[in-house]
Amino acid sequence: MKKLMLSALCVLMLLPLHAALEVGKTYRIAPEGSGGKSLFVSNASVADRQAVVVWTETDVPAQQWTVTRLSGKTVVLKNVYSGKYLNAPSRRLEQTTAQIPWTLEAADEATDSYRLKLGSYLTLSATADGTQPALGNTAQVWRFTEVEARPLFDAQARSRMLDGFLEQYLQDKGNGYSTFVGGSWGEAETLETILDCYEGTGEQRFADIFASCYRYMRYHVGNRWNGGTVVGGYDWFGYDFNDDVMWMIIAAARAYHLTGQQSYLTDAQRNFDLIWQRAYLGYVGLLRWAEHTGDRNSANSCINGPAAVAACYIGAGLGDETYFEKARELYANQRIYLFEPATGHVYDNVIFNPDDGSVVSRNTWASTYNQGTMLGAAMLLYRHYGDEQYLTDAKRIIAYARKNLCGADGVVSVCQNADGDFQGFKGILMRYAGLYARLQNDQDYQAWVRANAFRAYNNLNSHSFGHSAWLTKASEDLMYGEVNYGLSSSAFGASTALSAACCVPVKGGEQADVSLPPAHRSAPADNDRLYSLGGWPITAPLPGSIYIRNGQKYIATR
Repeated sequence: MKKLMLSALCVLMLLPLHAALEVGKTYRIAPEGSGGKSLFVSNASVADRQAVVVWTETDVPAQQWTVTRLSGKTVVLKNVYSGKYLNAPSRRLEQTTAQIPWTLEAADEATDSYRLKLGSYLTLSATADGTQPALGNTAQVWRFTEVEARPLFDAQARSRMLDGFLEQYLQDKGNGYSTFVGGSWGEAETLETILDCYEGTGEQRFADIFASCYRYMRYHVGNRWNGGTVVGGYDWFGYDFNDDVMWMIIAAARAYHLTGQQSYLTDAQRNFDLIWQRAYLGYVGLLRWAEHTGDRNSANSCINGPAAVAACYIGAGLGDETYFEKARELYANQRIYLFEPATGHVYDNVIFNPDDGSVVSRNTWASTYNQGTMLGAAMLLYRHYGDEQYLTDAKRIIAYARKNLCGADGVVSVCQNADGDFQGFKGILMRYAGLYARLQNDQDYQAWVRANAFRAYNNLNSHSFGHSAWLTKASEDLMYGEVNYGLSSSAFGASTALSAACCVPVKGGEQADVSLPPAHRSAPADNDRLYSLGGWPITAPLPGSIYIRNGQKYIATR
């Protein structure tokens, strides 16, 4: 008898020990037999009474539920991302602010499988992504699997986004060439996002990716970007759209400041001068948007804001004050014709009568990319000249964008699409909002940018990439409406979330202090004095300022 008891004890010791639900622990809740799906707050919304649905497991906080209260056979479950509680107020599963206790009926305690009751059983009519469970008579079994709660957007989440994006969209063209979208301004902006990644993470792979894509662009377009080409699947429209060229100029100038490669700055200066020469409307001191499309006397924010940014980067790289003066002129006139100083509202475009300089018409539409580039220009000019007007403008510009272009939760709500030009707008706002937040050490705005990145992260698909419609969960079939967002044409939109992810510090990740070139602010007593930052001489820097050169950080000292 004793031997039998010992044998039974040995068998029991070999069985897996049951780990019952515990307060403070976090779980994935999957309907039995669903094939890798779990409960997910629809579209990762933080709104009260948002539907809770089953969705393919994507391992994001919006699919994680923490036990906040456990009493006998009842449990209260809180979503890690939204902070709201599992409930079924109208007999359909939702999240609410009310803490509702669910009754647990053990189905298989060895695997933490339960039936959930709220008066009646929580059941599931189908297992397709987006199906909303409801209360009914069918005793659905739900399996609880413990996971690590990740309530913050951190370096691990950021790395997952970056890796998923590159895996899906980076195209190796051989011979050291790569591309993302195959030309146009979307390529330029996607490349600048790669610079965001390089600056935010310090990983050399991003500088290398930028270089290979830039070489591919130069292979097709050459060193003068005011022409055009549609060769081998690479489109370039520099013969018409001045802003297309200016976006690539910014990328090149910024790449110089981050890598120290002189050829980037040389290209940026050459092409800026070409665009300035052909597009400058001397009678109003602004640049024309396009050479053949639209009215030739149309000055748009999408060329003048980026041009002011580009001029600051080039001026700093060359140590040439004339480029800063061009930036200041463009900004001053954009401020007159395309800006509401009292509100921070940046207008889209204005058409002039060239005979007398009067305004023929004006489009006051506000967009994330126009708010973004004028914000960036204001910050660069403030840093150079120290004029408080620029900082005041910047504060109003970013506040306007946050109030008027975002939902109640602060997430950008415009440009909910996955193709075309609009898909890339919001990434530009995030880039310059991050710049503002870092330079001003504004923790509130840094948190705002991270919140946008976190929403995009929670709406990734299981392959760790998504689209520019951050407010909508990326489907597993890669379709957003009638758009296949897995194609290269959507890489531009998908990249916008990376800008949000990389332009402010995140927990557990390296972050450059500033993305700016050295400040060439003049000081009367110091005009002839040189300072050296790792062998990089500059004139009259701001004491204590931190600069980036060849991937290294330096502090300006006398």
